[in-house]
Amino acid sequence: MPSAAVKDLGPRFFAEQDRLQGGPAEELCAPEYTAQIGANPPMPLAGHQQFAKMFYAAFSGLHHVIEDTVADQDKVAVRFTLHGTHTGDFMGQPATGRTIAVPAIAILRVVDGKVTELHAVFDQAGMMRQLGV
Repeated sequence: MPSAAVKDLGPRFFAEQDRLQGGPAEELCAPEYTAQIGANPPMPLAGHQQFAKMFYAAFSGLHHVIEDTVADQDKVAVRFTLHGTHTGDFMGQPATGRTIAVPAIAILRVVDGKVTELHAVFDQAGMMRQLGV
């Protein structure tokens, strides 16, 4: 796959999550898709969708602002900031009404135009500080 097409897939992957208010769109992912987010164990697409729905439910207006993308023929790295307002329960933490701006980096592996793997890290400690925890 040309690197330009792979590069375009990165921002679209996150834009679709924002549109769906949940995990990755199934049509962008291969059947064997796995996600490794932070120190969490790897999860299949259904697990990532459930994980993402929890975030979107807890943070109103949650959205990704893409800062940078770099790609080759089978991988795209996306640097973004996740923005939202804490208006719902999040991992036992009641809503604080505080806004978050959490930097993150994700690397997506692409095969035949579909994402097969996501490896992402985000500033979990910084997010908790922004929430006052």
